[in-house]
Amino acid sequence: MPNPLFSYLLTFSVALTSACAAARPQPQRKAGSGLVEGERGSQGGSPPVAPSARLWPEASARFHSDRQWLGADSAYSIALDPHRVLWLFADTFLDPARDGSRVNGPNVFIRNSIAIQSGDTPEQAHDLSLSRIDFYWGPDHNGGPSSFFHDMDGAEHWIWPLHGTRLPSGELLLFRMQVVKDSGPFGFRVDGWDAVAIDDPLAPPNQWQPRQIRAPTQPSGKLLGSSVLLHEGYLYAYSVDDKSPDHAIYLARWPLTQLTGLTSGALDDPAWWTGHDFVQESALCAATPAVAVLGSGQVELSVHYEADQRRFVEVQMTGLFARDPHTQLSMRTAPEPWGPWSPLVGFFRPVEAELDNAADLIAYAGKAHPEQRGAGATAVLTYVVNDLKHFPPADRVYYPQLVQMYYTPEAARRTEH
Repeated sequence: MPNPLFSYLLTFSVALTSACAAARPQPQRKAGSGLVEGERGSQGGSPPVAPSARLWPEASARFHSDRQWLGADSAYSIALDPHRVLWLFADTFLDPARDGSRVNGPNVFIRNSIAIQSGDTPEQAHDLSLSRIDFYWGPDHNGGPSSFFHDMDGAEHWIWPLHGTRLPSGELLLFRMQVVKDSGPFGFRVDGWDAVAIDDPLAPPNQWQPRQIRAPTQPSGKLLGSSVLLHEGYLYAYSVDDKSPDHAIYLARWPLTQLTGLTSGALDDPAWWTGHDFVQESALCAATPAVAVLGSGQVELSVHYEADQRRFVEVQMTGLFARDPHTQLSMRTAPEPWGPWSPLVGFFRPVEAELDNAADLIAYAGKAHPEQRGAGATAVLTYVVNDLKHFPPADRVYYPQLVQMYYTPEAARRTEH
């Protein structure tokens, strides 16, 4: 049977794989490490030397700690308060037998799940290697567990989470991808995005009552919510054009004063970056269109602000196939959310590239988690590796893989002692 776990990834990545050769970060490096001179460019000035990075196995192990929750992809995260972090996952394996392995079966496959990372102190709560993590999915339905964000129409219409944020007014805002079954070659199509509000995100997740504040929509092919950040009184949301050859990334924003209470319609008429300023969606026209802030993007990525560097940092996986030496976690930087952005710099090859079956593996869903702290790392990242030929995939893949990133080799060495 075809593997549904990466259908959406292949749909979004076929054009990108052929188009990104010119944008591939250089140089190449061995899997699992690398500190190299970044490529230079004038787009956003000369990028810094590529950071060093290494696996963080003590944190990755937390995603193997529940013998019923057996892996998922996507892995977005949002700080809820000093003691809690929300994780959002897409396609998820569950094991009613609780034997801790997908290989033995039987497995239940659901479209999304979440987790709450917590600790007694802020330091513990935001260090995944030290914190507690509890996984959640939906109630039993038709004899088995269901998705946390319930399928809209059984197996015909489902939800994959995107990013979100907790607003200063207290509400949790989540963007989501709407997907429907289709007769095309991949068996599905992305039907657009919606947004929901959780009024009391500190309550137990099984008590959450998501309110839809933006009905499913996909204007001009743009999928809003690939990454979200708060900055100087605005909510910024990065939007991928999944119909463009290079997955161009656009930028929308709303003033936070407009979002207080997250009433229905609060996200209507965002302002889009047009190359010189932000213009309300209702005022865009052929003479004043929204313009992309980034090219060679991905559906899943992250943008966050690094105060020490005084730069915005975008992180993504470049490439797709694990054996391809150009497939690596990559970054670029900018002085403002809209740019100008430096060229992509690759800095970490997935360690799974060294596995015997690497030819069957794909690497994707690269992103940063700025709320995480770990052993002095500048940033904590995740990616996911999946198996194109085997369903379910072996237990050594299809879990979020944690990576610690350091801007200088000296910073990395200091954490080793």
